Amino acid sequence: MMKVIFAMAFATTSFLTFAQVERKLFTMEKNHNPGNIMMIHTQTDQDCKFVTSKKNNENNFLEFYWIMDFGNSKKDVHPLIRDEIKKRVSFAGINNRSDSFRVTLNDLKELRHDLTDTTMEIIGEMNQGKCGVKSMLTLGASGNYRKMDLERTYCEVSKNLIGLPNGCNTLLLEGKDASNGELIKVTFKKK
Repeated sequence: MMKVIFAMAFATTSFLTFAQVERKLFTMEKNHNPGNIMMIHTQTDQDCKFVTSKKNNENNFLEFYWIMDFGNSKKDVHPLIRDEIKKRVSFAGINNRSDSFRVTLNDLKELRHDLTDTTMEIIGEMNQGKCGVKSMLTLGASGNYRKMDLERTYCEVSKNLIGLPNGCNTLLLEGKDASNGELIKVTFKKK
């Protein structure tokens, strides 16, 4: 009986040690196929430390999936689209404590903006025993230099001659002010 209890306790401890929880970072939306929303997420362990996902035979701190048909279904991202999204939202390094990493928003390179840095910090913090994750971006003068916890990007796409999207005419960034929780929206236009 004692061996069974010990084995159950060990199995439970092992499960908790390796448990990973998906944490939403922000969504990427666009006017082209507006019912399809790209979810950008990461994973943490029970200590709110970022861990890599083993999905797609890669070690990634960022993962993606589609919410399709205005929220009625979830779908994996095709590998070619996934590679393009990884270029637009690119991992830029993790700190030694694994509680913060950086992500560059490369869509902003095509737009006129007043940000001094297009890289945001993804932060994992324990608060009253619960893990919370924030996507912090420092705004420029148009956003009063506030720190925004980014929740959503919305791109008004331009299209090529055959009607396929080929970039953003305008990009809306939406989130909450890190200091007071107020909603912030800033829009940047194509160069």
